[in-house]
Amino acid sequence: MTVKQHNKRHNTSSAHTRNASTPHVEPTAHPHTAPTPTPPPPTSAESEPASCAKVAAGSADKGILFLRLFIGTLLFTQAITKSQQYPWLEQEYPSMWGLSSASVVSIVGIIEAVAGALLAMGLLTRITSAVMTVIMFGAAFMLFPSQTFDQAELKVVYAGIYIFLLIAGAGRYSLDRLICTLKGPRGEV
Repeated sequence: MTVKQHNKRHNTSSAHTRNASTPHVEPTAHPHTAPTPTPPPPTSAESEPASCAKVAAGSADKGILFLRLFIGTLLFTQAITKSQQYPWLEQEYPSMWGLSSASVVSIVGIIEAVAGALLAMGLLTRITSAVMTVIMFGAAFMLFPSQTFDQAELKVVYAGIYIFLLIAGAGRYSLDRLICTLKGPRGEV
């Protein structure tokens, strides 16, 4: 038997004795080194240039900043308007939970002023957004139950904005972020 025939017989016999569950590995240039696995193809997020991801993240933070400033200023302005129209609103608001209508208007006005300032600054954004979501749904469906959906629609839109801020947080340009940075990597405010 020649060497060639022996090698051929040896290679075929090892193929027959190999376990079917063992994957076949092609021989490498160096018989004593293990083959290197090929890396998986990059996902769409990994293949996107880093500069595009930074631009997208920066745009999102600027959008959240705009929304916070917009809704915070609007809310604060609405609280000032309520304080100026107090006698008329006192007749419009119902009494609730044992409080007179004058007390309800005062409490809502104070909460709106404080919440507007907190949202504009980006301080305690998630907590403030949660409180304002409850207040807006309460105003839309409990405080003024005789309103039609068209009349309560603006309150529901406000609640949707507060829910967005509750989920998204204050973003990069906020006091919440500054406090988290000063505290270290222990978590978000």
